[in-house]
Amino acid sequence: MHMKGQPERHFGASIQFIEGFKFKSQAYEGDAKHGTPVITDEPDPVGANAGPSTPSMLAMSVGHCLSASLVETLRHVGIYVTSLTTDAIAVVVPNEEGNPRIKRIDVVIRPVLPKDSPNIKKCIGVFENYCTVCQSIRPAIPVHVEVPYVVEEAVT
Repeated sequence: MHMKGQPERHFGASIQFIEGFKFKSQAYEGDAKHGTPVITDEPDPVGANAGPSTPSMLAMSVGHCLSASLVETLRHVGIYVTSLTTDAIAVVVPNEEGNPRIKRIDVVIRPVLPKDSPNIKKCIGVFENYCTVCQSIRPAIPVHVEVPYVVEEAVT
């Protein structure tokens, strides 16, 4: 994320109750809405699975931010990702009181790259440092990241 020369940026969400445990959320920054509203819900048996759960949304945020950081880090050395898929899983377990808590987030990013380069491993070694979301939550929630990449020219 770029700070656009600002000392701080304020990202928000307007959240509206619908029914049960279902909510409609609209992301924004200032007066600018970001995308379309998202329906979220709790998983069964509490909710109806009508939308992503809050742990899924956190995993999605971490996975997206890490993926964007990797793409940007590779671009800085002239490597443009051909395609990329990411799986991000929030592992939820009961704490000592029996309340569900996120134990860790496991992320696997699978980029397909157009050419081999010694810079790939260097980028993989540093890109996590640039992930705003991951580095912000890591003191409280461990995030494990793997990057098994494929080089297109090696594919026959």
